[in-house]
Amino acid sequence: MKKIFAIIGVVFAIACFSSCQEEMEPFQEATGVSLDKTNLSIFPGDYVALKATVNPDNATSKYLEWSSSDTKIASVDSWGRVAGVAPGTAKITVKTASGGYTASCNVTVDPIVETAVSVDPATLSVLYEESATITATVEPSNASYKTVTWTSADEDIATVDDKGKVKGVGLGTTVITATSHFGLTAKCTVTVSADMPTVVETVDVWKSDKAGFRPIFGAAADENKSAGTDGWLKFANGAATWTANTTGKIRTATLSLSTGSSITVTQLDPADFKGTFSFRTQRFSNNKTVATAAADVTFNVTITDPLVGETLTDFDGKTYTNNLGLQGLYLDAVADAVLDIDYDNKTARFGLFLDERKAQPVANGNDTYPFVCFIPECGTTWNSTTMASPWNFVPIPISATQNYQWLWFTVSSDFSVLNYNYGNKQNLIGKDGSAGTTIIGITCAIAKNATPAAADIFTTYNVIYQANPNKKMDTGGFTLTRL
Repeated sequence: MKKIFAIIGVVFAIACFSSCQEEMEPFQEATGVSLDKTNLSIFPGDYVALKATVNPDNATSKYLEWSSSDTKIASVDSWGRVAGVAPGTAKITVKTASGGYTASCNVTVDPIVETAVSVDPATLSVLYEESATITATVEPSNASYKTVTWTSADEDIATVDDKGKVKGVGLGTTVITATSHFGLTAKCTVTVSADMPTVVETVDVWKSDKAGFRPIFGAAADENKSAGTDGWLKFANGAATWTANTTGKIRTATLSLSTGSSITVTQLDPADFKGTFSFRTQRFSNNKTVATAAADVTFNVTITDPLVGETLTDFDGKTYTNNLGLQGLYLDAVADAVLDIDYDNKTARFGLFLDERKAQPVANGNDTYPFVCFIPECGTTWNSTTMASPWNFVPIPISATQNYQWLWFTVSSDFSVLNYNYGNKQNLIGKDGSAGTTIIGITCAIAKNATPAAADIFTTYNVIYQANPNKKMDTGGFTLTRL
């Protein structure tokens, strides 16, 4: 009986094995994939589903991976649903897990175009040198570009910034225009008036060397009253007026009126800082032909025209144009510089341009290195008592972010002294103030050519100026004093 059951079991197993062999299909790898769309246009916020087809139909694995070349433009989920995010173009790609075959669809996300733009108010009155803000509204609310460009038809009457803030700079009427991304416009008519205040004014302003005026509360008794050499500051017709400054020097005058009001006007431009200055410093020298070493030396230098005068961006993100030059640090070479004037806040500073990108030819007695460039000299510590090593006499490159920077000097209230000291010390751009990154000096580095690579600049200074005259840290720094 046992033998009978054994035989039956064997027969059953053979039958099952034979049946399973007939039902199981062999593994079929994918041979390709395609999309129902190769190009697609949608709007931000819209969704469109892409359909992927894996070939052949009987492929064993139909698992797909979806991706976008730019998710900030268009995104895609694991089901192939594409979402418009922002105007632009992106590529949606699908990939088979089996065989790694791909197909793609070029997606264009079209902007939602604005249909109207308006401004509030449509008319505006401001006093001379006063400000007010215009608000622009772009429709529809989901337009892709909500900002507008502001322009003034006459900037001698009113100016406008990128936020719609209008300032009266002259008397009269002009039009401020808001322009949308696709060119729709709205206009505000602005009238700038010189209505006199009924309170006493005390005005202190910085102005450029151009002629100008400012309404101020005066009386008939003040008509044609003047101040300043040759009466360049005068009251007439309800306003203080000043002539163009052609003296080549900074000038200041105060006009006091019978009403109790007064106005002080200081006229200055970068060119007014040109002239001869004494320069106090500590000097080291490896080239006696150029200069001799001295623990405390004062010699004359000249602020003059810039050598190149290019416009560049500083580490603070602001753009400056070299409008001056400093001559006398190394033979007849000129170190470019900028006089940065903030007329609204009444501040000025002098930036000496330190630049390893460019060198200039000099007769320094060295035929191999007949060029010079001005770059920072650095130490580890600089405070009121010490300058500490390690030193970095010729930092090449100046930093990882840019190979130039301005060394900023403060300007005294009477504009006669320019100073750089430990109280306003700087570090190399992009550095953290650790070993050898605090700027303590100006290196005159010699180079082989006018546009030197790092290998073309000599590895140590030729002449160097340190901001510790007489080896003292708490007095002077670099001091430029007008003669």
